[in-house]
Amino acid sequence: PHLRRALAARDRGCTFPGCDRPPSWCEAHHVIHWTHSGITALHNLVLLCGHHHRQVHHDGWTILFTDTGHPAYIPPWRIDPAQRPRQNPYTHPPDLLTSIT
Repeated sequence: PHLRRALAARDRGCTFPGCDRPPSWCEAHHVIHWTHSGITALHNLVLLCGHHHRQVHHDGWTILFTDTGHPAYIPPWRIDPAQRPRQNPYTHPPDLLTSIT
């Protein structure tokens, strides 16, 4: 429960770009999956609503963390050939975000 509360406080809801679902509608997603030695820790988790959780798994999105510890999403090449990182302005307004590390 303490990890879930910390995740909700950091992410403020679904972190997928453009989604406004609140934390209570979200699932914890391992950025590095636990079957690939990903640990269950705040620095390896993001909140995603069910729809975006499935989309990340099936469409090939990559998740990185900014130097402030907030998630950024890199779309698959077929969505954005330049693969520019995207963040959710609803959960982390642009003025609070810094560059990708």
